[in-house]
This record gives sequence, structure tokens and C-alpha cells, in this order.
Amino acid sequence: MFYSLWIRERLETFLFFLFLLFTVMFPSALEGQRLASKNTQALALFQEGLILANAEKISESLEKFRLAIKADSNFIQAHLRYMDALRGLGREEEAVETYGNKSRQHPTSALYHFLYGRTLSDLAAKRAEFKTALNADSAFYWAQFGIAGTYMLEQRYDEAVVALNKALELNPQMVEAMLLLGTVYMEKGMPYQARRELEAALPLDPDNAGLHLRLGQVYSQLERYESAEKEFIRAAELTPKEPLIYYYIGLVCEMGKHPDRALKAFEKFLEMAPDHEFAPAARQNIEKLKK
Repeated sequence: MFYSLWIRERLETFLFFLFLLFTVMFPSALEGQRLASKNTQALALFQEGLILANAEKISESLEKFRLAIKADSNFIQAHLRYMDALRGLGREEEAVETYGNKSRQHPTSALYHFLYGRTLSDLAAKRAEFKTALNADSAFYWAQFGIAGTYMLEQRYDEAVVALNKALELNPQMVEAMLLLGTVYMEKGMPYQARRELEAALPLDPDNAGLHLRLGQVYSQLERYESAEKEFIRAAELTPKEPLIYYYIGLVCEMGKHPDRALKAFEKFLEMAPDHEFAPAARQNIEKLKK
């Protein structure tokens, strides 16, 4: 009993870390289900950029996203992926300068105030830019989404829920808001509400690795270990180069009393990342499972 509780606590702690890792490394949800462009050239360039980004060709993807923005300056998803590519290349300051200049050049643009806010690290400054975007356009649901994100990071969960519900009133199919709302509910200790939001989002974006990851966490908290394992496996299929997911598959299989599957997952993790910081724990688990 104690051992199962210990595994569950480790799973919940580590999965939140992994979820944050995915939102930075694999921001697939930023594509959304409603790409904010009808420009065929911009859309084609954007898709080419995504393929390059998934292949970890960051410099090449950056150029594709830049060209997509050139073809359609209001294409928000292209801007988001462009700044993510800059971050991946260690050029964060360039993103701050670029979007700071654009927000000053276009002081009434909700889009550029939101994008500038996204480049900032200070939460109060970020929220101020998001609120400026909302003042410029009260229907700009990305601003409510950004505001909610700052509240979540400050652990002001009730305020985050209010902002996310406002975003969803403006766009009921905003997968990003559903995912973040599910995350907030998890942090509030409300897994059933989290499950409702995440399960509603899944049909809208079935290839969103972060969504499968978070839903797996919800299922594990609800002790639906088989369902959790399936979600983690799907996340692993979508991001095959991320070894850490296999570590969590191993943990949830242990909790679900499937030692053979747990052993296989831990071994896969070590095969992919033998020097990972969790590698010693994985080896210990393998030793226990083989006894």
C-alpha cells in the first residue's frame, strides 16, 4: 500500500514536470483547430515549417514561419511558432525586441500586444500586455487565454478558470483553453472536471501530444490505469524521440499491476536515455520487478 502511494506521488509530480516540458518543446496545441489564415501560401509555408520543426530542423522551420508571416501578417499561429523557433535557437531577446517594436508601431493591435506579452518573462508585465490586447479587442480570445496562463503560474487558479471560461465563450472550440483549463482543474484537485474538459478537447485535436499526456495523468489520478497507459502510449507515438514518457508508462503500469508491461517500458526508457537523471530510479524499478 505504501509502495503504491509512493509511486502515485512520484507519478503526479513528475507528470506535471513533463507536461510543462511538452508545452515548451512540443507546442502542437498552438496550431489549434482554426488556423487564423485563409491565405493558401501562408498555410502551405506554415505546414512546411511544422514538418521541419518536428524533424528538429529549427533554423529551416524558422525561415518557413517567417515567410508564412510575410504572406499573412495576422497569422497568429505562424507568429507563435516563429517565436518558439527563436527560443529553440536561444534567440529569445530577438523575439522580445521584434514584438516589442511591432506593438509600439501598432499600438491598437490586439495581436501584437498579445504576442509581445508572450515574449516577456515577468508575469505582471505579461498580463499587462494581454490586458492591453483585450482592451484593443474585447473579442480577442487569445488575450483571455494569456491572462489565464499568468494566473495559473501564480497559482491563482480561480481567476484562471474565469479567464479561460471567457476565452471559451468567445471560441468554444479553443483546444488550447480546454487543455489549460483541464490543467488548472488538476492543480485544484478536481480531476473529474479536468477529465470533462480534456475529453471534450480530444476529438478537436486528436494528435495533440500534450493533451494525451494530461489526460493520461487525469486517468491515473482517477485510478483508471489502463486508460492512462493508452493515453501515454499515444503521446509517445506522437513524440517518439521523447524517452521520459516511457518512464511514466512504467510507473502507471506498476500501479495498474502489469509488471511485464512496466518492465518493458522502463527498459525502453533506459535504452533511449541511459544517462537520464531518472535512469537510476528506472534501474531500481527494473530490479524490483525482476524479483
